[in-house]
Amino acid sequence: MELVRHPNALTRVFTLMHRHGVMSAYLPQWSQIVGQMQFDLFHVYTVDEHTIRLLKHINRFTKEKYRERHPICCEVLPRINKRELLIMAAIFHDIGKGRGGDHSEIGAEEVWQVCIDHGLSKPEANLVSWLVRNHLLMSVTAQRRDIYDPDVIREFASKVRDEERLDLLVCLTVADINATNPELWNSWKRTLLAELYYSTQRALRRGLENPPDVRDRIRHNQHLASALLRSQGFAAQEIDVLWHRFKADYFLRHTHKQIAWHSAHLLQHDKNEPLVLVSKNATRGGTEIFVYSKDRVSLFARVVAALDKKNLSVHDAQIMTSKDGFALDTFVVLDPNGDAITPDRHDTVVNEVCNALKSDGPVKIVKRRAPRKLQHFTVKTKVDFLPTKTGKRTLMELVALDMPGLLARVGAVFAKESVSVHAAKITTIGERAEDFFIVTHTDGAANRSSAGQPEGISGR
Repeated sequence: MELVRHPNALTRVFTLMHRHGVMSAYLPQWSQIVGQMQFDLFHVYTVDEHTIRLLKHINRFTKEKYRERHPICCEVLPRINKRELLIMAAIFHDIGKGRGGDHSEIGAEEVWQVCIDHGLSKPEANLVSWLVRNHLLMSVTAQRRDIYDPDVIREFASKVRDEERLDLLVCLTVADINATNPELWNSWKRTLLAELYYSTQRALRRGLENPPDVRDRIRHNQHLASALLRSQGFAAQEIDVLWHRFKADYFLRHTHKQIAWHSAHLLQHDKNEPLVLVSKNATRGGTEIFVYSKDRVSLFARVVAALDKKNLSVHDAQIMTSKDGFALDTFVVLDPNGDAITPDRHDTVVNEVCNALKSDGPVKIVKRRAPRKLQHFTVKTKVDFLPTKTGKRTLMELVALDMPGLLARVGAVFAKESVSVHAAKITTIGERAEDFFIVTHTDGAANRSSAGQPEGISGR
């Protein structure tokens, strides 16, 4: 425990203890992860090497030169009083791997006893055990759930319970992602985790018994957006006429700057013609593409197919419809390197999407050969349908091999089966695609299927 509390232990001591077998001799559990391979494209290190790297990443959060890359963690870690609790959780977070069952549960049980044996109090041991059990919670919530939904934030905050746990969890989560694969961390993930962190922090400070007033947030966004638009020369009356067509959810899920950006172009645009806007600056770590068009079942499929044709990957989609039947969809896309689109490509992307929206023919999907590295993996395609709390919509979870054009093929299946998409979360974990969609039938009813594999989507 003196080593765990030592300020220089993370950079050198644990590396030497691991190299010379001291960790395995002292902690029998550690010996079970030494040299343990993980046969996928997501984990590039053995379990023991990953854990040592995770400890080094936690140490980076104390260095000013890493503040730009990890702003939240560099702010949070210095104010954590009992840093040894985070270190103990880091050492044990994956220690249950390879033994069957849930490695998080195995590690949580074992670390509790180790903490007690090393003189920590029961509340401290409980906190470390909770961190190990939930070390994937923040990453999963940020990447797979709609973190702009107040109910999702309230549910996550109720699991975290207090700001101390939130601070410890965000540091463990960011270090874990960075230590898994150097290519995983990008501005998109950093933005998602930051938004989840600050939204949860506000919810905890406000008190979970005092949920935010949705109407106040809508009025606030409208007030600020209207001021921006009027400063650009638009009349209050024409703004009100446009906004009268929009549903309340639109003003809840967009910032006032996004609302003003969309509205400024729509006010000068032919209502019956499609409009495609591309953000000039990176938004949430990627490029934001706004699509306005007369709504139809195949619209999602056409847009994602057009983006796939330009070799862009969709990481987030927010699908909305106006009161008079026009789509107000937002897609966040990244290029093959995980970066925002460069400005010189904006016009070609706009033209491609506009042409797709105007087309009445079948959705055309570009067929590309799977990368050589994927040819050695087989991922069984799995589709599960889960009801949402209200029962009005269905959450569809898709796990499949991350082959080129996967999302475009999924969109084509949705169009064929008359399924409307309301939101999408696209996550790639090595060779696996783990995508989440909120869907309904075109008649507005929730999908009532249990599980299966839709036609047109296979493991290869």
